Amino acid sequence: MSTHLTNHRSPWPLALAALPAALGLAPPAPGEEATKLATVEVSAAAPQGAAVTLPSPTTTTYEVDPEGIRLWGGDGATNPYRAVSGMPSVNAQTPDAYGLTNLPGGVKGMRVRGELSTHGGTGTVEGLALSGIGPGPGYQWLFDAENYASVSLAQGPIAPDRLSFYTTTGALNTELLWPQATPGLQLSQTLGSFSLDRTFARLDSGRLPDGTAIFVSGSRTSASKWRGPGDSPGERTNLEAALSRPLGERGNFKVYAAYNDMQQDNYRALTYAQARDLGKYRFFDYSDTSSAKPAEAVNYYGYNRQDFRDWTILSELSWRLGEVSQVVFKPFYVREEGYYLDGQATGKVRQWLIDHDWYGMTLEFVTRLAETDLKIGYWWESLDPPGPPTAWKMYTPNAAGTLGGPVTWSILSKVADRRQYNSAYAMADRRFGALQVQGGLRYVQDTQPGIDFYDTTGIGNVSYDQALAQSKGVIPGRSVTPLTLREALPFLALGYEINPRVSLKASLGRNYGAPGFDVWPVYQTSYPVFKAMGITANQLWQAMKPETSNALDLGLRINLERGWIAPTLYVARYFNKSVAYDADGTGPLVAYSQNVGQTRAWGAQLAGNWSPMAGLDIFGSLSWDHNEFVDDLPLLRGGVLAVAGTQVPDVPRWSGNLGATWTRNGFSVSPVVRYLSSRYGDTAHTQQVGGYTTMDLALSYQHRLPRGRLTASLSFNNLFDAEYIGFINASYYQLLSDANTIYYPGAPRSIVAQLTLTF
Repeated sequence: MSTHLTNHRSPWPLALAALPAALGLAPPAPGEEATKLATVEVSAAAPQGAAVTLPSPTTTTYEVDPEGIRLWGGDGATNPYRAVSGMPSVNAQTPDAYGLTNLPGGVKGMRVRGELSTHGGTGTVEGLALSGIGPGPGYQWLFDAENYASVSLAQGPIAPDRLSFYTTTGALNTELLWPQATPGLQLSQTLGSFSLDRTFARLDSGRLPDGTAIFVSGSRTSASKWRGPGDSPGERTNLEAALSRPLGERGNFKVYAAYNDMQQDNYRALTYAQARDLGKYRFFDYSDTSSAKPAEAVNYYGYNRQDFRDWTILSELSWRLGEVSQVVFKPFYVREEGYYLDGQATGKVRQWLIDHDWYGMTLEFVTRLAETDLKIGYWWESLDPPGPPTAWKMYTPNAAGTLGGPVTWSILSKVADRRQYNSAYAMADRRFGALQVQGGLRYVQDTQPGIDFYDTTGIGNVSYDQALAQSKGVIPGRSVTPLTLREALPFLALGYEINPRVSLKASLGRNYGAPGFDVWPVYQTSYPVFKAMGITANQLWQAMKPETSNALDLGLRINLERGWIAPTLYVARYFNKSVAYDADGTGPLVAYSQNVGQTRAWGAQLAGNWSPMAGLDIFGSLSWDHNEFVDDLPLLRGGVLAVAGTQVPDVPRWSGNLGATWTRNGFSVSPVVRYLSSRYGDTAHTQQVGGYTTMDLALSYQHRLPRGRLTASLSFNNLFDAEYIGFINASYYQLLSDANTIYYPGAPRSIVAQLTLTF
C-alpha cells in the first residue's frame, strides 16, 4: 500500500500586468497589414515535404515544421526533444515508447554532438527561456505538439539572439501555433499499445471583426508502463489558450497561457550486468507489492513516482517605430509545483519537494541602417530554486510495508537571494553581393542564488513551511551566499553563394554552459565528511565556474534539381566542464561536482532530402562524433586521475537515420530506419553498450470531407522489436561499479492508431 503525498496549490495566481490592449488603440481597417521588417536571420525556402530543413544560410541550424514534428515527435505529442531526434548528431531518448516520461532530476535525455543537457530541460519557447533551471518536467511537457508551428535546433556557434540559458549543448527553440486567421476545429483520438489513450481538441475563432483572434485547446493522455506496474503518465491533462489582437496600424499584442497536470510512475534503471542480459532483464522494473523489509520496500513502484503541475503565461507586444524599425517586448511567468518519490539504496524513500517560479522578459529593438540589419536586445530573468534542491524529506518504510516509520529531513533550506540572470546582446547582418556577414556579441551576468540551510534536528513529518518554523535556525557552514559569473560571447558567421546551386557557410563563436550546481546536494547529504575536512558549503559554491566553449563550424549546401545535401564539419574546445569525482583520491571524500573538466569535440555531419519523383521524398542524416577529455582530472593531494584521451560516456561514434515518404491518392507510407553505434557507460571504457538499429513505419490516409478533412494513421514503432539499451543516465565523467543503475532498455514494438478530423 502506498502513501499518497500531495503538494497542491492554486494554479492561477495574479497575471503579470495589465494587457497592453487597454491602451485603447483602434485596430486597423480590414485587409490592412503591417509592413514586414527585415530581420537579422535570413531564411531559405525548404523543399516541399522535407523532414528536416536548414533555415539559416550562415549557421548550423536545423528545423522541423508540423509535418516533421509528426514524423519525429512521437505519439505522445508533447516532448520537443523527440521532435529534433532526426537531426544530425542528436541523441534524444526516453525510457518509454511515446516520449511522455519525465526523468527525475535535471537530465532529460538529450545529447547534441556528445554534449549532455543537464539542470533541467534545455530550450526556449518563442525565444523565451521557459525551461528555467529546474529538475521538474518544466516546459518540456507543457505544450501539446499540435500547437507547435516549428522546432529548431542550432548547433555549434550560437548566435547572440538565440536566448538559451546554456548554449554549449545547442539552442533548441519551439515556435507556437498562435490563433489562426480562419476559423477551425481539430479533433483527434489516439489509441495504442500499453493502453495509450490520448484525446486532443483545438478550436480557432478566426479573425473577428476587430482583428482579434483566439484559440483554445485541451488534451488528456494516459498510458501504462511497458515494463513493470504503474502508469506513465497516469494522466496528463493539458489546457492552452491564446489571443492575438492588432493595436492600431503600428502594433500587435499576443498572449498565450498553458497549464499542465501530470502524474506518472517512474521506470527502474538497470545495472550494467543487467543491461548485458536483456533477455532476462528487459522487462525488469519496480515491484507491484510493498514489503516489510526496507531494502525491498524501496523498490515498490508506489514509492517511485512523481506528481507535478506547471503553468505559464507569456505575451508579446510589438510596435513599429517607422518603416524599418520595431521594438518587441516579451514578458512571461512560469510556476511549477509537485514532488518526486524515489527509493534510496539506504532503505529510505526520498520525497523531493518542488515549489518554485521564475519570471522575466526580453526587450528587443530591430532596425536597418546603411543596408545593415541591426538588432539590440536585453534579457532579464529571476529564478527561484530548485535547482539546486531545497527540500528533501526522507521516509522510512515500516514493518507493515507502508511509509509510517520515522521521517527526517535530508535537506531543509530556504532561498535567501533568488538567482538573477541578465544578458545584453547585439547583432548586425549585411550582404555584400554573394557574401552574407553576421556578427554580434552577447554579455552574460549570471548571479547564483544565496541559500540558507536550516537545522533539521527533531523535525518530523510536517509540511515544508512547518519544518522551517520548527527549525532551531540557520547553519552558516551549510549555507551559501550569491556568486556572480560573467562571460562575453562573441559570434561571427559567413555565408557565401558560389552559384545558385552551391553555397558555403562558416561560423565561429563562444558558448556558455552550466556551473556545477550538483555540489550543493552532495555537500548536504555528506556533511560529516566535508565538515571533518574543514570544508564549508560556501567554499565549494564560490569555486563554481561557468562552462564555456569555443566552436567552429564549416558547412556546404548543394541544391539538387529536386532536393539538397548539406555536409558540415565542426570542432569545439570546452573549458571548466562540471565533472563529479572523488578529488581526494584516497576515498574519504564522496564524488562531488567541480568545474575542472577540459574536453574537445570534432566531427562530421550530413543531412539531405531528395525527391526523385512526384510523391516520393527520401531524407536522412549521418553523423560521426568524437568527444574526449583533453586533460586528466586534478586530485587534492597532488597527482591526477587519468582520463585524458578517453571518449566521454554515452557518446556514439556513428549515428544516423534514413527514411522516405511515399504519397499517392491520399495514402502515404513513411518507413524510417535509425542507427546508433556502440557506446560506453563509463569513462574507463569498461562498460560497453552495443549499437542498435530500429525501424519505424507510419501509414496514413487523408480524405476530403464536404467541410473538412479526415486523417487516419497507423504507426509501428520499433517494428522488428529490437532489444537494445536506449537512454544512459551518464554524466560527463562516470566511474561505475555493477551497483550503479543508469541503463534503460529501449521500448519494444508498439502500435498506435489515430483518427483526426479537421474542419
